Amino acid sequence: MEETARIGPLKDILMRRSKRIFLDHLALTANVTASARVAGVERGTIYHWRDADPVFAAGWADALEAATDALEAEARRRAVEGVEEPILSGGKVVADPATGNPLMRRRYSDGLMRVLLRAHRPSRFREMEEKEGRNGEVVVRLTRDDDGL
Repeated sequence: MEETARIGPLKDILMRRSKRIFLDHLALTANVTASARVAGVERGTIYHWRDADPVFAAGWADALEAATDALEAEARRRAVEGVEEPILSGGKVVADPATGNPLMRRRYSDGLMRVLLRAHRPSRFREMEEKEGRNGEVVVRLTRDDDGL
């Protein structure tokens, strides 16, 4: 009897631990399958917990918000700060003749910038027209609504 009585609390402790691991990983990845795997729980069980436990469901929603915030921050970083990448020529990295270090350039993401502007200022940046300019560079023309820019 005593051993049976202890199984309930132990199972509860393990379930709470698994829920926490799942939610922590979901907040990092926004990936239910991977988060369930890390928590050692079947996906079906995870969905059952969400449907049956309002506190867990709220934690799930919060975790997805955190993951989405992280994705948005990374998109902003790539659009505004850019990313360093090596310069290639003929499929090979170009090195600085003096140091031997790879020559780098900073690349910005105009596509991510457009997505962010549309998301945060839809009334101003709803429509954007993109054309290719000289030398293959992208020229973006913003079309404004009646309320103007």
